[in-house]
Amino acid sequence: MKKISSYLPSLLISIVLVFTFIGTAVIALTDININANSCISLAKKNALEKGIYTEIEKNYKSKYNSTGIPAEVYMDAISEDYIISVEESYINAGFKSLKSGEKMQVKRVENDQLEKSIEDFFSNYADESGHAKDEIYDQKLAETIDGAYGTISSYCDVYKLSALDNHGVLSKLSKLYSFKTPLTIALVATDVVLIVLLLLINLKNKLVVYYWAGTSALISAILGLTPSVYLAVTKYYDSFSIKQQQVFTAYTSMMYEFTEAFIAVQTAMAVLGISLIVIYGVMYKKYVLANEK
Repeated sequence: MKKISSYLPSLLISIVLVFTFIGTAVIALTDININANSCISLAKKNALEKGIYTEIEKNYKSKYNSTGIPAEVYMDAISEDYIISVEESYINAGFKSLKSGEKMQVKRVENDQLEKSIEDFFSNYADESGHAKDEIYDQKLAETIDGAYGTISSYCDVYKLSALDNHGVLSKLSKLYSFKTPLTIALVATDVVLIVLLLLINLKNKLVVYYWAGTSALISAILGLTPSVYLAVTKYYDSFSIKQQQVFTAYTSMMYEFTEAFIAVQTAMAVLGISLIVIYGVMYKKYVLANEK
């Protein structure tokens, strides 16, 4: 194993393998976990719609003194199912923007009951107070309906994708996000090529490939597990300062989910690395004993 012509190249390749193994795990998990379906699933798992409903209700109750519109006018027409549908529309639009690099386009989720409730309140108020239902009335009614949709949307956009889009963040991230699948394939191919190179370098002693590959897998697992286990055990993401509870939960749950998946992959990588080293040790021992005979 320590023949200089094969040892040094094998050592260098094994070092590169450590980082390509880690890179493969990170990119592959990003490809699998960071998408619209997983974000929607997490939102449902954490029942974010319940917290959103409470926040919207609190908002309208606090604004009653300035608008004169009771919170019930809005809240009686807003269901948790409706909130979920608005949530999903923002998540889908955000990831569509990430994939395409185009400006985020969110289609309004219509709520006829909400519009009717606001219209009825305005109509009754005008009738009771003697206000004319003129152009000013129509304009104020339209503004209130649009404002209601805007308020609901701002709370339902739990990943704040529209804000990221407005600041140009999504368009920048899309350049990386659109390449995640090709990059995953490229990294896996790189891992395979490096292992094949190890085999070619050590043609006269093929057993040693188990050692080098196993060592690389084990070291990459240790490097990956150390920070990720720390993040999980210390509940590091809980220290993030995000005022809106539903936004805090959306982001931290996504980070914990990714970290836990990464820990699982790195644990499997550690087991694989140890197994390869053990296989090498056993087979090498048999090889030595056979030669002694």
